Amino acid sequence: MGGQQNPTGGDQFNQSETQVRDMQRRWENLGYTLVETIIVTALVSIIFTTVALYYQTAFGIWERGNNQTEVQQQARIVLTKLVSDLQQTKFLRFRPRGTASWRELPADFALKLQEGPELLLCIPPGEGQEQDLQVRYYFVDHSLIRSTGGHNPIAMYIDSLALRLDEEAPLVSIELVAAMEGVEARMVTSTYLRNLRGAGD
Repeated sequence: MGGQQNPTGGDQFNQSETQVRDMQRRWENLGYTLVETIIVTALVSIIFTTVALYYQTAFGIWERGNNQTEVQQQARIVLTKLVSDLQQTKFLRFRPRGTASWRELPADFALKLQEGPELLLCIPPGEGQEQDLQVRYYFVDHSLIRSTGGHNPIAMYIDSLALRLDEEAPLVSIELVAAMEGVEARMVTSTYLRNLRGAGD
């Protein structure tokens, strides 16, 4: 009996060794899966960041283009109406801020409406009208008002509007700047005042 080996003890040792190897495999598999997860997460983050930056850039370009179109449209509205009124007006007067009296616009004087003065024009009567139409132009914040009795703005986002009467000919130069959210539209034109008193003298 003393020379017989204990089979039970050997089996237990083999089972313990097998369990240790199984645990090692599990840890190795777990570590490999964790590395994979980290790599996949990093790749997905890079992809989403790239896509987000692309859409953000595309939206910024679209928004800037939309703003550019808007300010150009507002500037054209002002020039179209103002040029039409100037071509018909009988006189060209202005009233400095804080004063009640109107003055004739002197030649070679830059009238900057954004600084507070008002512009007064006199339009001859149209069909069915008996009296001249007096039209005032002035600023309220960044909106330009064309008033014939009311106070409705004809255009927004107007930063500046300057008029200069030529020293010799009844010609007015107009410089207008419209801007919003970092986008600017600058337009310059001139028009002949065909009805201005004294223009034909």
